[in-house]
Amino acid sequence: MSEGQASDRHDDSAALFERYRTPAPPDSTDGDRALAETAERGRVAVEAGVEVATYLWRPDAASTRPPVLLVHGWSSRATHLAAIVRALTRAGRGCLAFDAPAHGDSPGTVTSMPQVIRCLRAVVAAHGPVDAVVGHSFGGMAAGLAFAQRPEPGPPLAAGALALIAAPSSIDSMTRRFLATAGLPLDRAADLHRVLKDGHGYDAGDFDLVRVADRLPPRLLICHDADDPEVPFADAQRLAAARPDAELLHTERLGHLRILFARPVLAALTRLARS
Repeated sequence: MSEGQASDRHDDSAALFERYRTPAPPDSTDGDRALAETAERGRVAVEAGVEVATYLWRPDAASTRPPVLLVHGWSSRATHLAAIVRALTRAGRGCLAFDAPAHGDSPGTVTSMPQVIRCLRAVVAAHGPVDAVVGHSFGGMAAGLAFAQRPEPGPPLAAGALALIAAPSSIDSMTRRFLATAGLPLDRAADLHRVLKDGHGYDAGDFDLVRVADRLPPRLLICHDADDPEVPFADAQRLAAARPDAELLHTERLGHLRILFARPVLAALTRLARS
């Protein structure tokens, strides 16, 4: 490869990486807006030029327990976790959530896993402790990694319980999903991971829940659907093998999104939050 060709490949990889970290705008329905109106709304400054919209839903009955932190997925928003908010507040637990940068009501055009980890830590620092965390998809992986010592500033997240719903266990699943959606060959993953390393200082292995499985909370719930077309069920099995004490809730025919509304999942989350 000539010097010019190498430069073109580098520029193309950098442009591809920008696409990789640019979410599609999430839908906002009347239901989303109605749920947002029932929350105590706020803003939290995460770092220079970055702030996120926050939501705090109070429980239906008085409670002295700290809220459960909810973390939405890629190209989503906090109010897309409506069924979980309703189930937990009915069970007497408050819910704290935020829209990640470039998602929902938070400004921005791009975001990344490290930035969302910083958001998690900043929101908890601003609102006080949480004793359980629930994360969906990309947000689940970010939540899990936030419990480990990371290059990002701030102490690791602390809570006694974590629920991961349809969450990838490594960056490989997210990269494959992006490339497949973009109609690009899977071997372009090497280019993306090279930009991640050279441009941002992270190895792909820095985004692997199995590597930090022993740092995840003692009460660990893993919910995943066998027919998830976006994150393979094998990701859940891989993490469960590393944490045999975890509860693995295996559903079928729900896919990547309907699992958020499934009664068995909501019941398991309620049990986790009450324990």
